[in-house]
Amino acid sequence: MQSILYQLFSGEYDTTPEWDKKQRELSKASLVELDKVAAVFGSEFVDRLCDLQGEREEWRNYLYYRSGFVLGARLMLEALGGQPSI
Repeated sequence: MQSILYQLFSGEYDTTPEWDKKQRELSKASLVELDKVAAVFGSEFVDRLCDLQGEREEWRNYLYYRSGFVLGARLMLEALGGQPSI
């Protein structure tokens, strides 16, 4: 196993967490329900709905990332004795 520092340096670090059992169960149940929706409203509607949900999740993940980055910067400033201005 390579060190995490080297993985970050080389761009090989995968930030995608593995799904746990509950996430897999929820995903399967969600797909069953989407099949029911597609049967009533059509696959184009379901595709558009999934696209919108994906965009919403990407934006939410970015906001989480940004908040975490700010927190990390503030913690580093505090650890180094500076006053955070963020």
